[in-house]
Amino acid sequence: MPGDETIWVTSTRDPDGRPVCEINWGDKHYYAPVADVRQTALDLVTCAAYAEMMMKLAALGLPAGHVSAFTTDLLSDAGRTMFGTPRTVTLLPAGSTKRKQALVLLRRGSSEGALSPDEARGMALDWLQVAEATESDQLVAEALRATGIASEAETGKLFGYLRELRERK
Repeated sequence: MPGDETIWVTSTRDPDGRPVCEINWGDKHYYAPVADVRQTALDLVTCAAYAEMMMKLAALGLPAGHVSAFTTDLLSDAGRTMFGTPRTVTLLPAGSTKRKQALVLLRRGSSEGALSPDEARGMALDWLQVAEATESDQLVAEALRATGIASEAETGKLFGYLRELRERK
C-alpha cells in the first residue's frame, strides 16, 4: 500500500468492554463490530474478483470506459453501491490499464491505499480470523462469567492474554 502503511486488525474490547475488532491504519485507530469486519472480509474477495474481471475485459481490447461502465452496471444490478463498511474501510474494484494491473482500492477518511487481488484475499483471511476470534473469545468469557468460574476482571485478563498470544504469531 502507498506509504508502507499497513492495516492491522485485532480482536479486543472497546473502552466500554464490548467485544470488537480494533483497526489501526497508520495513525488512525478505531473499533468495528464483528459483523462489519466479516462483511469487509467478504467484500475484499469480491472486489478482487471484480478487479481481475475488469482487467480481463480490458485485455480483450474493450475501451476502459466501457469496462468501467459494465462493472458499474453489474454492481448496481446486484444492489451494491459500496463495498466494505463505513466502520471499517470502503472498497472499490479498479484496474490500471496503463500498468495492466488489477487493484482493490481502500479508503477511510483521508487514508487511501491499494492492494493487488492476492493481497486483498490475504487480508480477507486475516480479517475473518480476527472476527471469529472476537466472537469465540466473547463466548468463552460469557460462559466463564455465567457459570461463576471467573469474574468480569478475570475474563478481561483472559481476553487480554488471548490477544497477546495471537499477536506473537
